[in-house]
Amino acid sequence: MEKEDVYQFENEGTEEEIPDPEQEAEKRMQEQLCDYDALSLDSDSRIPGDDNPEMTREEDAEAVDPTGAKGLSYSEKMQLQKRKRKLKELELLLQEKDLKVQNIREELKEFRRRMETLEKQKEKVEEDIQEQETAGNNVALFRLRAQHRRLCEELRGEEDLQSKIALTLQENERELFKVELEHAKLMRLHEERKKDEEDHEAQRLLEAKQRLEAKEAAVVQAGRRKKATKKKPMKDLDEQELERRKAAEDTKKYNQKSVQYLKKSMARVRQEQAEKEQQLREDLEKRMKIILSLKKNIRINRENLRIVQVRNNARAAAEKQKMKLGESVRVLESEIATRHMFRQRLLREFEKKKQAFTEQQKTFKAEIMAKILREEFNMEKKKRVNPELFLDTRKIQDNISETWKPRKKLLQYLERCAEHKICTGTNEEDWRFPSPISDEEAIRKQTQDHVTQDVSDHEEEESLDQPEFSGLWDYKSEPCKDETTTKHLAVGTSKMEQEIFARQLEKQKSGIVQKQVAAGREFKGCPFYSKPDIIHFQNFDVGKTYKKKVMLINASYGITFCRLIDVTDNLKDFIEVEFKPPGQISAGMSCDMTVIFKPMVDEDVEGEVMLRAHIGSFTVPLKCTTKKCDLFVDREVVDFGAHIVGETITQVITLTNRGALGTYFEFLQVLSKPQSFNQGTETITVFGGISEEQELPEYSSDLFDTEQEFCTEIKVGQVTMDVIGPFTSVKLPIIFVPTIPGKVQTHIEIIFSDPASENIPIKVQAEAIDVPVWISNPNIDLKICMYDRLYQDSIRAHNRSTTAIQLKCEVCKELKDHLELLPKTGYVQAHSSLNFQLKFLPRQSLPKDAEIFFNEKTGILEAPMHIWASNQTRLLTFTVHAIVTSSDLEIKPQTIDFGPCSIYESVWTTIRVTNKSILCQEFGFIGIPEYVDVQPNDGFGVLMPLETQSIDVMVNVQHAKEYAFELICKTEINRNFKISCTAIGVFPPLKLSHSVVHFAATALHDIATVTLYVVNSHTNQNEFTHPVPRIGTGEIAPVGPTSFEFVIPEYSDLTIVPAVGTVKPGQRCKVHLMFKPMLADLLVQEKAVQMLSCVEETRKILEKQELEPILTTKLDALAKNKTHPKPKDVMDQSVKESKRASITLEPLNPADITPDSDHYNAALTSLLRNYKEQFRSFVIPCFVAHGRTTDHKETGYLPYSIHNTLYLEVNCPTIAPPLVLISGNKRNMVDCGEIAIGQRVLKRVLVQNISQNQLDLKSSILDPGGPFELLNSLRSLQPGATNTLIFSFTPTKSKLFYEPMEIHTAYANLSLILTGCGVYPLVTCSVQKVLDMGYVLANQSRTVTFQLQNSTTLQVMFNVKLDSLSYRKHQDQQVLPPFLASGEIAGSLVGTQNYGGQSVFSVSPIIGAIEPMQTQEFEVTFKPDHESLHYSDGVQVELFDKVAHTIQLKGAAREHLMFVEGGDPMDVPVESLSILPNYEKTDTTEVPRALKSVLLTLKSTQSDNKCTTALRELQVGCIQSTYAAGKKSVEFTIDSPAAVHLKGFSIDPLKASIEAGTTKPIAVSWTPPSGHDPHQVISATVKMSIKGDITENYQIVLTGMVVSS
Repeated sequence: MEKEDVYQFENEGTEEEIPDPEQEAEKRMQEQLCDYDALSLDSDSRIPGDDNPEMTREEDAEAVDPTGAKGLSYSEKMQLQKRKRKLKELELLLQEKDLKVQNIREELKEFRRRMETLEKQKEKVEEDIQEQETAGNNVALFRLRAQHRRLCEELRGEEDLQSKIALTLQENERELFKVELEHAKLMRLHEERKKDEEDHEAQRLLEAKQRLEAKEAAVVQAGRRKKATKKKPMKDLDEQELERRKAAEDTKKYNQKSVQYLKKSMARVRQEQAEKEQQLREDLEKRMKIILSLKKNIRINRENLRIVQVRNNARAAAEKQKMKLGESVRVLESEIATRHMFRQRLLREFEKKKQAFTEQQKTFKAEIMAKILREEFNMEKKKRVNPELFLDTRKIQDNISETWKPRKKLLQYLERCAEHKICTGTNEEDWRFPSPISDEEAIRKQTQDHVTQDVSDHEEEESLDQPEFSGLWDYKSEPCKDETTTKHLAVGTSKMEQEIFARQLEKQKSGIVQKQVAAGREFKGCPFYSKPDIIHFQNFDVGKTYKKKVMLINASYGITFCRLIDVTDNLKDFIEVEFKPPGQISAGMSCDMTVIFKPMVDEDVEGEVMLRAHIGSFTVPLKCTTKKCDLFVDREVVDFGAHIVGETITQVITLTNRGALGTYFEFLQVLSKPQSFNQGTETITVFGGISEEQELPEYSSDLFDTEQEFCTEIKVGQVTMDVIGPFTSVKLPIIFVPTIPGKVQTHIEIIFSDPASENIPIKVQAEAIDVPVWISNPNIDLKICMYDRLYQDSIRAHNRSTTAIQLKCEVCKELKDHLELLPKTGYVQAHSSLNFQLKFLPRQSLPKDAEIFFNEKTGILEAPMHIWASNQTRLLTFTVHAIVTSSDLEIKPQTIDFGPCSIYESVWTTIRVTNKSILCQEFGFIGIPEYVDVQPNDGFGVLMPLETQSIDVMVNVQHAKEYAFELICKTEINRNFKISCTAIGVFPPLKLSHSVVHFAATALHDIATVTLYVVNSHTNQNEFTHPVPRIGTGEIAPVGPTSFEFVIPEYSDLTIVPAVGTVKPGQRCKVHLMFKPMLADLLVQEKAVQMLSCVEETRKILEKQELEPILTTKLDALAKNKTHPKPKDVMDQSVKESKRASITLEPLNPADITPDSDHYNAALTSLLRNYKEQFRSFVIPCFVAHGRTTDHKETGYLPYSIHNTLYLEVNCPTIAPPLVLISGNKRNMVDCGEIAIGQRVLKRVLVQNISQNQLDLKSSILDPGGPFELLNSLRSLQPGATNTLIFSFTPTKSKLFYEPMEIHTAYANLSLILTGCGVYPLVTCSVQKVLDMGYVLANQSRTVTFQLQNSTTLQVMFNVKLDSLSYRKHQDQQVLPPFLASGEIAGSLVGTQNYGGQSVFSVSPIIGAIEPMQTQEFEVTFKPDHESLHYSDGVQVELFDKVAHTIQLKGAAREHLMFVEGGDPMDVPVESLSILPNYEKTDTTEVPRALKSVLLTLKSTQSDNKCTTALRELQVGCIQSTYAAGKKSVEFTIDSPAAVHLKGFSIDPLKASIEAGTTKPIAVSWTPPSGHDPHQVISATVKMSIKGDITENYQIVLTGMVVSS
């Protein structure tokens, strides 16, 4: 299934269906077999020479002769050719089949690997399913089962594809076997034929040997005949010898007479030679000076070029700025002129449009009236057919008649609308397709806005002009909505029904198109994307059917659906869309749509397919184009160049048709002087957005020239009219036959029969040269020549006479080995010329051979040459000039050993190439292996004379092996210079995902981060399946965990995390590389010392200036004094004062400047403001070692090889920060200090823009739940401006808060570190929850203290509040008391209070501060005014306006000294409001008091039929009074305890005395007696009397019960 989906995806949008791969393979195989049979039959029937009928059999035999079958018959030769051709075809077919079989096998292997992977995944999923079943995780179980089903389906699909591919492989192997058999048969026949050819060749050699022997015998006979003929000429030679002797005697006599004249002429010749030599020496010196000056000028010119280039760059930058300013000025200046020209243009166009409107107005009137009449007729017809639907027709007709009366107004209104539409309408070019997301309502809104603008002006002129049909042409209403409502509403519906229907319709439409919101973002855009974007049917034929498949992809945020709406009206007759709504489609999924095109008209059609989703409508553009011609030529200007009169030259141009439609063309020559139209184009741009081009043709005077003729020297070839088919090209020849010297120019035009194709003009130009009649080149300057290189030039000799003349060239013997003239002898015809070819090949022996003409130091050659002409005494002389130099290149070194080279790195070295020549030499390194790179310019360059260049040779090996290769440096003259190179390839066990990292320009104190990976891909040591890590051909690296370590260079501002790690086989490790440029502390400290020194020097200068007037006044005073002191004393005093003023401090040590000091911060700010851009590049080595870092337990390092080291190149550009923190430090730390939890502190920070650009500040988002908050907004900063940032710090926890914040700008970020310490106010209280004041006599007081200890380093503010004094006291006491609200706790701690209104409790102090690590003591005073056991109040200790401690104050008051406590409660803790204080004086005499009860419940626990003893205690106490009088002790006595002893109760002690201020416990125990029923409760009563200031009797009720454990 997956494979079929891939095929479908790759071929979507095509016009044909996708063929089955198996059927396609069978079809291709049958076609190849048919082609092979056809070729074999064709080779048997084909006869060479059929293409050329004039070719004879003898010529055929000669053509076949190179095959070595000259002795064979014609039929045998042809049969041999057929076999060879057939053998080649079989070899090609065999290679093709073999390649196909290999590809199918590779594909089958890939499928098997894929199936193995799927099997592994399936097994893993099954294991996960078992685990999740045991764990009971249903959600994961459903997901894993779905994944298991998908894997099973993929496996079945893969198995089907594998079986198909296996069948295809078997068929291809069978066909390959057949081809191999056929090939073997032909090879056997070929070998037999080859053996026959060898035998025939041996026979032919034997016959040749025999013919050679016959020729040698004939030569011997010819020599004998020649010797016989030599005897006769001997006599003739003797006679000639006698004549020669006579002539010699005559010559001696003549010489004796001419000796005297010869001496004079020789002296004159010697003098001339000396003068010539002197002249030559002077010329050589001049040339040497010229060469030296040339070298100097070259050097100067290079420097000047650099200066000029810099100057030009500066000027270009200045000109750009001027142009920008000038453009704005020109635009402002041209506004008035442009506006005036545009108005004139509009006036002219308005007149034209007005005339056109008058013509169209009549047609508009007729159409509108016809439409009105047609509608009236239809309405009347409806009324006649259905009269019951028109009950209120009379009222409607009356209303309509009022609006339909003014028909003239309707016509006038329509006329004005049409006129206004024509005048203000846009051009056809301004229309555009609606956007893909535009729906019908958006289109209606655009049309409505456009129409309302047209009608607004007319409504202002006359508001009475209303159309007769109020709902038909009402521009303010939405026509689409009105049409839909009128279709569904009857004529007699009321206005309310219409409104209800409109609301329902709007609700339905709003339900169709809904907004899609995902993750808080609303989807805006096209809901579906189509692939292809445009449905384009090209080059269609009428009557055929075309199909295209389109894929619609859901591009929204969620699930949506899609349905087809319609196609545009102009496509409904030709286009049919097959689209089945797929239902809901998830995001990213797709559905298919088929578009069928049946063209009926041969025209271009454009439109779109409209579809709709629930989040909006969209369209797919559709275009259908017919067949067209697309014609062009390869060149439009043909230049023949210069040619001699009488020659014939032909050039060809190519006419190409890239379209699918053919056409006729005609290749014609037009007038030599064509009409020239100089079209001036003027562009007018108006601020309204309208631009027009005015074409102003200017006709030249040649337009009226009647004497124009065709050029006869340039003409077209044989092809003047022909047909060019679709997708073909035609070659058109142009012939030039020069007849008259001069330049010739003409124009040729290609005319086409296709009306849509424009004519193509071609310009042709040439030049004819006449033959001169003089010697044109008496000085042959060969410029600079190189040794062992051939240089040629021509010497043209012209004949002015009417007869032919013989010419003979001679070369001096010194230059015979170096220079040659061809031909040596020739004849120049009358009024013609003869060219002599000069060949100059300087050898290395030139300085020795031609010392007279050649200067070895300068390399200058000047050789005079002569041409002898018959019947002339004067020679034709010319001089050959040349500068000969060497062509050698010196390369150092000649051998390069790169050593071990990693396959992930490039190893380079530098060689120096020196040019030994005085000529520039182009060189290049050719035949470079793939793993070698030569730079710069890829090893190609130009060496200036005697220049030395450095060239980098880089090796990037690809495999782990030993490399040995040669680099060949080839010059432009084809000379080779070799360099021997060796290297060892290293395959490291690890590799980096990136070898080079380029950081963006990073400001100081900013951070840039890059992520890369360390990959361990070594999982198998099998070197035959894949490359394995090794060094050269050494041992293979072991498979296992491999460790790495990055070593960062010092002071590089780089950080790598992690720097050390271990990577397992087949895994990778993520590494973060961070670059944070910082200024070095030493640099900042040195700057601080420098600034301090400057300040100190300034201070000294000021002090010196202050001391100078003091010295001058002293000297003046001494001068006025009568007793003049010695000058020496005055000088000594002045010297001491000057020394005192010039005392210098010792130089400061930079290490003494601490980073937290103000001097350090001032120096840091100064360096930041004056920082210049800097670029640094670092190479970080990554050492690789086998094993884990934790496995190496010994001290030292893991064993590693330096050759496996990886290198990471990091480029780090640094710039000055555009934004600096003025009140900051080195780390830009904003410290808010220590703050108590819940408190808030404000911190102000000042930032400044130190760049030259305006900065828009944006900040990173602080933690919303964190303690830091930025209170003010950021604004744009002008250069040099400052901004204050206000931060608030409100800690919520007791810890150190550290939060980074970045202020973003367009160029860099400013990193701030917000710090603050939240301190929990750790204040401990000496009292835990309840402070019991004990018993106090009424109207007396007791004071108790407790402490609050501050254990923090902060000053803690406290505030102590009593609940009884709170304004919420009465509100808190409105709840039920605890004894009524069972199971609930009272919300208020306030209990019984004094009757006098004053608080029974008081605390001092109530407000203050506790210093760090100090203790604060509080005094609590309890002063009741009546007897009660339930005095209570609450104390709340607030620290920093928050309640930190809540203490309940309790106390009891008695009117007498004794008290008893410890029993079960028998009353409520709330006093009744009916109890009033008794202020009457009581009698001091003893009065019998009521008996008081105390209840004690004892519970015995029963376990294993045994009961335990229950224990309770009662406390009897004596209150310490503040008064001195009265009794100070209390005695108690328990009467008749024997009664309770019988029931198991025991009391101890029965009697005791209690001192004031103490208590005495009474222990009461109960042991169930034997035979006691555990379900029964035992009760007993005992009396107790207490004597103090009075006597009180108590009744103690003892209750015993047994409870189970």
